[in-house]
Amino acid sequence: MVNDYKRFYPGLSGNKPLTPSNFANTKRNTMEKKKNLIRNVLDSEMFGNENKQYYFDIKKGKNDAVFLQITNRNLTVADVYKRTHIILFEDDLAFFVEALTMLLGRHATGNLGASC
Repeated sequence: MVNDYKRFYPGLSGNKPLTPSNFANTKRNTMEKKKNLIRNVLDSEMFGNENKQYYFDIKKGKNDAVFLQITNRNLTVADVYKRTHIILFEDDLAFFVEALTMLLGRHATGNLGASC
């Protein structure tokens, strides 16, 4: 049972006995770290399956700049996830949406290759 806790809370040392106090402190520290990781996410959407996921996150940077981060996560042959992402700052979002809309519109009407 202790090993199960160590897997989820790696801060528990094998030398310390598992007491409610040790467990609570380790859990609190782990949760605080996770909270800091998602603190700058203002909104998020996700789609995909167990092998491939896409995440669209609106985030706020340390300088209070708002940006969109699009992340792709793929499961590789070695059963390891590989992540790639693109960041679009607030100033560029209108251009990105316009370009994507134009591209998808041409695709929908069968006019691929007829760019500006």
